[in-house]
Amino acid sequence: MTSVQGEARGGTYWRTVADPRVLWPREVADFHPWLIGVLDRLAPLVGVERLEYVGREMPVGERWVHTDRHGRDRLVGGVRPDITARDEAGRRVVIEAQYGPADHQHLGQLLTYGRATGAALAVWVVADLDPVFSRDHLDVLAEQNVLFAGRRRFALVAVTVESDPSATPPVGDVSLVPRFHPVDLVTGTWASPPG
Repeated sequence: MTSVQGEARGGTYWRTVADPRVLWPREVADFHPWLIGVLDRLAPLVGVERLEYVGREMPVGERWVHTDRHGRDRLVGGVRPDITARDEAGRRVVIEAQYGPADHQHLGQLLTYGRATGAALAVWVVADLDPVFSRDHLDVLAEQNVLFAGRRRFALVAVTVESDPSATPPVGDVSLVPRFHPVDLVTGTWASPPG
């Protein structure tokens, strides 16, 4: 855990930030279920009124039988979005959840999941100590929003684990909570949501 100092109107504040693994030791077994449980908090940050959970790792897309070098047939192909949901209008939403830093692999998965499922909204949720996003990744998502306007939208949300800001440096045990931060794809900036 690290204590960091920030500037706000009216003076200086302190907060403690921690690796997300403090709250969720395993990404798939701990972080994904937590995220499913707080879809109502995520919804307004990605521009929808409501997100209703549909499923996890649900296979979609083309699948086929492949015979391996031992002569065994296996079903392969298709994609499995981390989380599938529906918005208030019943449109499909896919969520790619990852521990940071944001990378090409997860960006590619988000784009593929959005296309393969016909999602109206594809959301990339990145949890990290201090989420940093490549300008190239932000530009790709911003461009997709222009190219697919009216058909598919992409959103990016950072998740941090931190204490409530205080006027003095934290001392001793502090209570840590997860915080969502919507990311502006054009500027790359993120902050705590209002309220």
